[in-house]
Amino acid sequence: MSIKNSLTRRQALLLSSAGAAGLALGGLPDWARSAPSPATALPIPKLIEARNGEPVTLALQKSSHRFGVGRAVPSTGISSSYLGPVVRMRSGDTIPFRVENRLDEETTLHWHGLLIPSDVDGGPHNTIKPGGVWTPELKINQPAATHWFHPHPHGNTAKQVYGGLAGMMIVSDGGDRERGLPETYGVDDIPLVLQDKRFRRNGELVYQPAMMDLMHGFQGDTLIVNGAIAPVASVPAGFVRLRLLNAANARNFDLRFSDRRPFFVVGGDAGLLPEPVEVRDLVIAPAERYEVLVNFSDGRPVELVTGPDIHHGMGPGMMMMMPMGPARGSRGTETFMRFVPDPALKAGVTRMPRQLTTLAAPDIKSAVEWRTFVLDPMMGMGPGMMAMGTAGAGGTANDAGHDHAAAAQMMGINGRAFDMHRVDVTTRRGTSEIWEIQSATMAHPFHMHGVSFRILSNNGRPPVPAQSGWKDVVLVEDLAEILVRFDHPASAKMPFMYHCHILEHEDHGMMGQFAVA
Repeated sequence: MSIKNSLTRRQALLLSSAGAAGLALGGLPDWARSAPSPATALPIPKLIEARNGEPVTLALQKSSHRFGVGRAVPSTGISSSYLGPVVRMRSGDTIPFRVENRLDEETTLHWHGLLIPSDVDGGPHNTIKPGGVWTPELKINQPAATHWFHPHPHGNTAKQVYGGLAGMMIVSDGGDRERGLPETYGVDDIPLVLQDKRFRRNGELVYQPAMMDLMHGFQGDTLIVNGAIAPVASVPAGFVRLRLLNAANARNFDLRFSDRRPFFVVGGDAGLLPEPVEVRDLVIAPAERYEVLVNFSDGRPVELVTGPDIHHGMGPGMMMMMPMGPARGSRGTETFMRFVPDPALKAGVTRMPRQLTTLAAPDIKSAVEWRTFVLDPMMGMGPGMMAMGTAGAGGTANDAGHDHAAAAQMMGINGRAFDMHRVDVTTRRGTSEIWEIQSATMAHPFHMHGVSFRILSNNGRPPVPAQSGWKDVVLVEDLAEILVRFDHPASAKMPFMYHCHILEHEDHGMMGQFAVA
């Protein structure tokens, strides 16, 4: 499907207004503020309609990309200059993929959220060497939802994802029209890949984490959407479906609209909710996805903004042990992008849908095991680690990023750092378990491969309605309990992962492996 990205005459006039110009300038990093230009139209990733039995090729490659004003700078992308296409698949189909590694380093491609066997999951055991090709065949059999794909190489995930290797996947069951949900891709069904970056003065991406960045997770000072700084989207004057993906390395986004209008969550990580849930704020952790409906029928332009990341950073006791670094969690409200309703675009949905799906209560009695997992970011902390300091203000996304060999074992789960050759948990296929996840020092987004789960409690309370459906990421601030269903095989030689999705934490040991026999 071809999507027209050029500006209409009406939109161009709107973008030339003082308000739109202010957005474009306010969203730029320091190196670009002296050279304002017309706002960028929201880039819409190419849509690949995957069809049963027809191969889909994805190439991980070096490129150059223009994030805002100024020149194109070095980047990486997946069959693109930055990020990747949106791959839409139909539940029930089998899709053969051809994944080409055109990089000069090893990589993998993990299908985050797909319920498939571990041997095609794309975790750190599915390595693709430089110049190599991986050809997994994926049998899609799961509810309609928004997922994504990204590299997952052992110890190098953070740098590769930060550099631009990520893309969105959509599983469809063909029922959106009957449900009353918007479904015209790029018009009223819009993918939004949300990230934060640091830039050099010449406009190049910076990824060279200091020790504080490793401990807290690497955060940027500039927001981008679909690879663009402060873009503007032209939308119909009706209900629009936004597929939100937090593809940042570490930052939690507290999303809201600048006029505080309500919006409605219709789906989470792994499926639709029974009915729309009205919210005015929505915290989305790294790797989480939400599908939301926004009503633009009033015709008023509005900005999508984020509040400060109040979940970022460690408690006071841990902070006293660490050298001080930039307070990246203390910023005020920041703007992601602007929406401008365009009456020339047909509004396909003008009424709020009601019933979306049916969802039974979690069957706690089905659990055959209770396990506890303690996320420990300070496990290997010692004098040698303390001396590593906060150097590292330079570097680009294509640099090695850091030289912290001693840091590889500094984090862990249940007192043990990740080991590629150790299986930490073995479960039985067709069973359910309750996993208790504990985090005493900071909030961690906990993710599991190859499964979906229901949140039973978080911080001693039941999940909020927007998080009551099937999930594969939970933001653990203190203690969370989840009910996990194991339906897909994973051998001891090719296990599934569970880990913190702050990518620097994952790379430095906060990950474990489970087999499903």
